[in-house]
Amino acid sequence: MTRADAHEDHHASDDPASSFEPHRAPLTGLAYRMLGSIATAEDVVQEAYLRWHATDRSNVQNPRAFLSRTVTRLCLDHLKSTQVQREQYIGPWLP
Repeated sequence: MTRADAHEDHHASDDPASSFEPHRAPLTGLAYRMLGSIATAEDVVQEAYLRWHATDRSNVQNPRAFLSRTVTRLCLDHLKSTQVQREQYIGPWLP
């Protein structure tokens, strides 16, 4: 590998979009299996991308594990908030 190639590889890893894209489809599948809605899954994956963009990626040893954990936690948070919203329903009681 030449010095230019090494610089190019390092520079590509600095770009959050190019380092995230290979993981987008598996992350969307993970979120879909947890949430049951493709639209919600895509929203969660987009939120994970925003967090990936803000993260110091030089400290991330395994991007796939980091992103999978982020998506899983976002899904669990979403499910928890959905459950709370259902429990606090204010409206007429229907038998």
